Amino acid sequence: MSRSNIFNDLPLAWLQLKRQPVKYLVAIAGIGFAALLMYMQIGFQSGLLTSSTTFYAALDADLVLISPKTVSSGSFSQFPQSQLFRANGYEEVDTVIPMYVTNIVAQELGGQKPTSLRIIGYDPDVTALNVDAINEQSTDLKITGYALFDTEGNSRTGPVAQAIEENGYQFLTLYNLSQTFRTVGLFGLGSTFAADSNIVTSSGTAIQLADQLNFGEISLGLIKVKNKKSIPQVQRNLKELYDGEIQVLTKDELIAQEQNYWNTSSSFGVVFGFGTFMGVIVGGVMVYQVLYTDVTDHLKEYATLKAMGFSNQFILGIVIQEAILLGVSSFIPSTLVSAGMYAFLTSASGISIQMTHQKIGLVGALTVGICAASAAIAVNKLRDADPASVF
Repeated sequence: MSRSNIFNDLPLAWLQLKRQPVKYLVAIAGIGFAALLMYMQIGFQSGLLTSSTTFYAALDADLVLISPKTVSSGSFSQFPQSQLFRANGYEEVDTVIPMYVTNIVAQELGGQKPTSLRIIGYDPDVTALNVDAINEQSTDLKITGYALFDTEGNSRTGPVAQAIEENGYQFLTLYNLSQTFRTVGLFGLGSTFAADSNIVTSSGTAIQLADQLNFGEISLGLIKVKNKKSIPQVQRNLKELYDGEIQVLTKDELIAQEQNYWNTSSSFGVVFGFGTFMGVIVGGVMVYQVLYTDVTDHLKEYATLKAMGFSNQFILGIVIQEAILLGVSSFIPSTLVSAGMYAFLTSASGISIQMTHQKIGLVGALTVGICAASAAIAVNKLRDADPASVF
């Protein structure tokens, strides 16, 4: 069967679109751009939310204590270490681990610019993070002034990881030139918009490097429970013990609280939500313009169909089919381009942005949805069209 015969057998909606290939391609470009915009906004949002909770997800703890004044992982409020040790009074509690977390400003390696590092300090004799590379090198952290460096940070730190791989270590200097510390190993935790990268040290080294930290005033209290089934009961007991002075959260609750902060209590959610909304508007306007022009240009043909007895629903079906064809034709290339951009941005920023089935489903539904809605609006001109008046 020839190519022309195949096309001649296609539905009327396709025949309508292919009569004006330039308009069809322009429409695909416009709707594809709108879908790309939605992909980018949703991707940025999910990537940044994931990066903000990567540290929490890596904690090796059943329950976590934090100060009620701590609103996000970008800025911890300290609370007395003695509060954490009170949890040892419960038989179900196996281990408690004080943890110091804050940001320090170091000098970019090979440059003069400042770079922000999140320092995570705890007793290297215990396991506090579910990161194999850290736990395998924990004995190195027993030496004061030694640290492990996160390879998944962004490039603003300079070529620290490369230097460690080549030399086995690399000295870094605080930006105020007051102290120098030695990075002796690498691990991969993940970038965060709270800092350019992460370093892991002992508690003593963390307190030594960060002026804002004080011995006995911790950022997080990690609690491991002997029997996992007793976690809810231990949580209830500790909440009663602290009576609101300290938050007692599971890891899932801690992650949800962090994501909720960025989505609702900061401008983060509003900005990315507005970007997605603009993508919907742009796509809707493009589809409406194309379909309205199509209806106007072929008003006589549609009126003839009405005169022949075809219903408004039949004609609406044709226009909606055109809209869906436009949506699908735009959605597939925009998905492929977005996947490539996700990979590039992940490599360039250190923030993981992944193409997932959820993103594909959401953007696909929005794209087809706005196309169908635009078709329904565009066809309104035909509802009251009188074949006699048209001719």
